[in-house]
Amino acid sequence: MKKKNMYHGYLQKFFALFLVLLLAATAGCASSGSKTAEKEAAAATSQAAVQQPMEIPGNVSCGKCGMYPAQYPRWHSQIIFKDGTMTPFDGCKCMFNFLYGMEKFDKTHSRADVAVAWVKDFNSGAWINAAEAHYVVGSRMGPMGKELIPFADQAAAKKFHQEQGGAMMTYADINPDVMKTLGMGGMKKHMKM
Repeated sequence: MKKKNMYHGYLQKFFALFLVLLLAATAGCASSGSKTAEKEAAAATSQAAVQQPMEIPGNVSCGKCGMYPAQYPRWHSQIIFKDGTMTPFDGCKCMFNFLYGMEKFDKTHSRADVAVAWVKDFNSGAWINAAEAHYVVGSRMGPMGKELIPFADQAAAKKFHQEQGGAMMTYADINPDVMKTLGMGGMKKHMKM
């Protein structure tokens, strides 16, 4: 009987140890899962911050032409990269030329690194996602000559197009051939920016 009790005691200790180890492993998984969840939440918060337009400081030059975008607030555009850095532009024309020639202007990023591009609605001055904007192309002079004029509202873009001419385009329509039709520069000094 003593042997049976001894065996039973070992069995109880074995199961108790097994239970403790199982609980410890489960707790470790839960802790690891919560750490993973915390990392995912932090990454989502960081990504959300990347998704917001940034202030363009007065001493930062355009990523394409070298002018100072802060001097042309109505025409601001910017690209925010996945690493959280931002490249500003004094107009959409510079931004699109930059996008189609990044290897010339930015040795650290590629198109795949772009998180979001922002442009300012021509009427309100509010930031809008460049991919969602409606553009009137080539109708008006901006900081670098004939520009791409962004609008949040398609009806506003159509009205502007009817009054000023040019071509109506979406973000997807704009390509290097379209950019060539706008020329290289030619800002009019007397125009209000």
